[in-house]
Amino acid sequence: MHSENEIVKLIENKKFDQALKFLFENIEENPNEATNYINAGTILSEADELEKAEKFFQKAITVNEEHGGAYYSLANLYYNQQRFDEAIKLYQFAIQKGLNDSDTNFMLGMCFNELGAHTEALPYVMRANELNSDDVEIGFQYGLTLCQLEMFEEAISQLENVLEKDPNHVDALYNLGLAKYMKNEDPEEALIYFRKAVNIQPDHLLSGHAINMFEQLQEEED
Repeated sequence: MHSENEIVKLIENKKFDQALKFLFENIEENPNEATNYINAGTILSEADELEKAEKFFQKAITVNEEHGGAYYSLANLYYNQQRFDEAIKLYQFAIQKGLNDSDTNFMLGMCFNELGAHTEALPYVMRANELNSDDVEIGFQYGLTLCQLEMFEEAISQLENVLEKDPNHVDALYNLGLAKYMKNEDPEEALIYFRKAVNIQPDHLLSGHAINMFEQLQEEED
């Protein structure tokens, strides 16, 4: 049997053919170990062999129905194929099987957000943020979900947290500007954030468009 550490090193060094060879040898020797199927599926997925990858993840679930990672891996495959309804069920299974971590909660929330179901997404992105408050992307998506639900006070606080960690996060700046305007109806305050975003990234189209719109709004008010 080839050790998992040995196989992981091969994967990290992008020696995928050798890693797959070892995994297939492991599967022949011990067909009831789910991890080998998951690792093989992950490599095949990276190589865009999606149908083969799907079969390996499904086999991992068949071999060990209690392995949360098997459900999570198949869910990721479906998420990337925009099969969000199927991915949701699998992420939920992964959580039920003990994989109640930040990544699984985050991906589950993202599925609901992709479907426009922001109310359903909120508890999952909130939980992901609680479990991994240092992750800027998770924090931003949590803030964005709050914006979508028009919970502007909470969104402002969350987006300010994101900007403390990453002051150059242009999407956070743009959304913070919008959230502040929705709360205070002060175009000058909103423009501060849109202009900061454009200073960092001149081709940030949303902020550029917002600047034009809000400057016109100011002119009309004057």
